Amino acid sequence: MAKNLSGDLQVASANRLSDGVVVWLDDAGGWTDRLDRAAIARDGRGADILLARAQAEASSVIDPFLVAVSEGHDGTVEPLSLRERIRASGLTFDAIAADAVRYA
Repeated sequence: MAKNLSGDLQVASANRLSDGVVVWLDDAGGWTDRLDRAAIARDGRGADILLARAQAEASSVIDPFLVAVSEGHDGTVEPLSLRERIRASGLTFDAIAADAVRYA
């Protein structure tokens, strides 16, 4: 059975302009590199508001968008799609950065 990747819970994500790091909008309207500090929209209206807030706070990031997430019983937040789990882990960025240092 296919997963529902639209999800009821969503967070706003983008990439920081200064270094390309994946960031999430927090409850205070700032951008954090910690998914566990992201503001979570719990319904469609909340998602619309969250995206509008993210776009209004987009001076230091590029192209904010919504990411469907799940929330565990212990409060842990995890993206539903593989692509977003990879972005959240930072693996691809760290690998590129390591190669850049090694070959510099």
